[in-house]
Amino acid sequence: MAVAALLLWLFTAAIGAYLLVTAIHAGNAEREPEEPVPVSAEQIARALAARAPARSRGAAAAKGHGAAPEARPKLSRNERDIFAPASLRQARSEPLPGLKDLAEFTHPALALIGIGFWLGYVVSRDRLFAVIGLGILLGAICAGVSLFTVNTRAARRAAADADSDADSAPSADGTAPLTAAPLVLTLHAIGATLTLLFAVLIAVRA
Repeated sequence: MAVAALLLWLFTAAIGAYLLVTAIHAGNAEREPEEPVPVSAEQIARALAARAPARSRGAAAAKGHGAAPEARPKLSRNERDIFAPASLRQARSEPLPGLKDLAEFTHPALALIGIGFWLGYVVSRDRLFAVIGLGILLGAICAGVSLFTVNTRAARRAAADADSDADSAPSADGTAPLTAAPLVLTLHAIGATLTLLFAVLIAVRA
C-alpha cells in the first residue's frame, strides 16, 4: 500500500509539473505592442497652460481666505514607479502581494520534499518518515489550494477588465486569463486527494 501511495504521489506530481510548465509557457507569451498615439507639442503645451491658471486661482483663493493650501494626494507605489512592468504592477495591486509567487514556489517544493520522506518510509518502514511525509503533504495541499484561489481571482479580474475594455479597445494576444485545462486540473486534484487518503491510512496503521 505504501508503494501504491508513492506511485500515486509521483503521478500527481507529474500532472502538477505539466500544469506548471504550461502555465510558465503561457505567462511568457509576448503581447503585441500597442500602437503609440501621436501627441503634438501644441497639445502638451495647451494642457499645461490649462492647468496653470486653475492652480494659481486655487492658491490665491486659499491665501485670501487664510486657509492652508490643499495637500497633494499621496501617490501609490505603482504611480511613483513609472518604469515598473505590467506584471509587477498587477502583483502590487493584488489584495495580498506576493502570495501567488510564494504559493507557486511552496507547492511544488513541499511536494518534492514530501516524496523524499515518503520514499524513506517505503525503504525503511519507519513510521517517523510516514508522519513527516503526511505533514508535508498537508502543507503542499494547502499551498496548492491557495495557488488555485489566487489564480481564480486573477482570472476573474482579468476577464472583468477585458469585458469593460471590449467596447473601447480590441483585445490583444496574451490578454486572456491564465486558466488550466479543467480535465488536467481535475486529475491533479483527484490524485492529491487519493494520495492524502492513502497517506493518512498508512500513517495511522503504521
